[in-house]
Amino acid sequence: MKKTFFFCCIITVLISCGNKDTSNIIPVGNNAPPVEENIADQSQAEDSADPELIIERVKAIYAAVAEAYPEINDITPSNDQLDDAFCTAEWKTLVEMVNSRSAEDMGRDSFYDSDYWIMGQDWGKITISDVKASIKDNTHANALLILHNLGSQTRVRLELFFERGEWLIGNFIDETHQFNWKKSMFQYLEKKGKKQQDEKADDGIIEYETP
Repeated sequence: MKKTFFFCCIITVLISCGNKDTSNIIPVGNNAPPVEENIADQSQAEDSADPELIIERVKAIYAAVAEAYPEINDITPSNDQLDDAFCTAEWKTLVEMVNSRSAEDMGRDSFYDSDYWIMGQDWGKITISDVKASIKDNTHANALLILHNLGSQTRVRLELFFERGEWLIGNFIDETHQFNWKKSMFQYLEKKGKKQQDEKADDGIIEYETP
């Protein structure tokens, strides 16, 4: 049952991604784009698969993070704008699914104990250092960095995907505390789905023993 629900989660994410971002769907048959466009897209991906370009991209992303999380933190910023600008469609859909599940329990069993952008609940001046990048292929890469926040130094690995003509974040991994955000989100959804199935199976019937 767990495997079935987990597979359904993945399918839901992929379907949702397709519905939310149709710009990456390449039609086939008579509706296929000219070959020249495909070559241009591939060329753009190849040109962007450069560690130095990725490092500059990551630095620009976290400059925006530092701006979104000012040192005077009376109000917690919303992640929506950062996610929309710098994360993949799949990641955004996954976050929406987790938020929806958390809302069903009115926050009693929330997934979030910290914020993936700052790797904590509170923040001061957000900076990064020791940024490195490695290329897996033209559309997949990893970036390693040290995130500085309130005196803590967290080693972070970003899984990057080339979408919509730029490198976007598809997963955050806290290597210091061995926490894979994407994997943990799927586990959370699987757990919540099993709980929901168990509750439906009970059907609200309460059995009483007679003395």
